[in-house]
Amino acid sequence: MAQTLNVNKVANSLAITTAIIYIVCIVAVGLAPGITTMIGSYMLHGIDISKLIVARSISFSLASLILGTIASWLVGALFATIYNKLN
Repeated sequence: MAQTLNVNKVANSLAITTAIIYIVCIVAVGLAPGITTMIGSYMLHGIDISKLIVARSISFSLASLILGTIASWLVGALFATIYNKLN
């Protein structure tokens, strides 16, 4: 018997995980922008991302957090739905 995924649990798990990671990133960039820029460059195989940095306001960060969390929820729901259909 094939196991199915609970679509809402998978979607909620991915959305919450994304929100937590995003909040950690917001705090890290606020406390140590130089180090986080360097880490970001390393994660992108040495691409100089310092030219891409823009001034971020609290409203910008909050809007990005909300949009990223919604997008993650949708991806989680889509993933679980596709997984269940393939079973």
